[in-house]
Amino acid sequence: MSFSSEVKEELINSIPHDRHCRLSELTAILAFAGKKTGNVISVSTNDQNQAALRKCFTLLNKTFNINTVDFEQSFANGHKSIDFDRNDASMVSVMDAIAKEAPNYLLTNDCCKRAYLRGAFLSAGFINDPEKAYHLEFVCQDEFSAEMLKEILEDFNIGAKSTTRRKYNVVYVKDADTIQDVLNVLEAHRALMDFVNVRITKDVRNDINRRNNFDVSNLLRASQTGSKQIEEIILIRDTEGLSALPEGIREIAELRLENPESSLAELGQMLDPPVGKSGVNHRLRKISEYAQKIGEKREKENDKEGHNGSN
Repeated sequence: MSFSSEVKEELINSIPHDRHCRLSELTAILAFAGKKTGNVISVSTNDQNQAALRKCFTLLNKTFNINTVDFEQSFANGHKSIDFDRNDASMVSVMDAIAKEAPNYLLTNDCCKRAYLRGAFLSAGFINDPEKAYHLEFVCQDEFSAEMLKEILEDFNIGAKSTTRRKYNVVYVKDADTIQDVLNVLEAHRALMDFVNVRITKDVRNDINRRNNFDVSNLLRASQTGSKQIEEIILIRDTEGLSALPEGIREIAELRLENPESSLAELGQMLDPPVGKSGVNHRLRKISEYAQKIGEKREKENDKEGHNGSN
């Protein structure tokens, strides 16, 4: 089962205690999963709507004491849609409540706004597996529904973005903290804990990888620096000899040749008396300056020889 399906399964089993919340959730299901034609709202029985239909049957039974056996039988027999028809006497109270009562609840009650968001997610929501990416969205049939969702989310200090995808308006969030806030508002507490646990594991794993990459980068940089230092020392040794260096600098040059992979701190501890990292670095800079002068001197000599040869 996908993570999105797990969230919906939790929401299906969460039945609001108050009638007004059940009505608000039912309103969202019919708004986001239904298609209105005249006095009839049809909810398709495709795979995408199965979670919404299951919750819809429960809400009809709990809120209006409607026996949903006939609906469920139609669903089981593979009918392409289930119709909520105002001409059906048993559905008149449902349609009246959706038209007249629900808007008032949604304007005043935070609990009803949460219920509405649950119905919307069951009908048109999707959340990515947090192991792979952070993404939660509602696929809305029109711009009005999308703007309404954004306004309700904003009431809970959740800033969602919107875009168009083919003929649909999509309301989405991609930030992990914001997705956690949405799950909390939906009251999908088990899914929220699972999401947090995955996120913690990913953060720890990413932190370890960053530290490893940092260590590798430091080792590579130290290796490159050590190689350059050795080249400079060899240049001095093969031209003027290490004996030309002052004693303290000559000593660190010899140690570096003997210990090419040692850190500056380790080289300092090999001296007698020991010298700190900054002291070793100072001596190695002197070696670099000395080697640079030799290189410049040799370059001038080569230029002079080339000039004489051309004459």
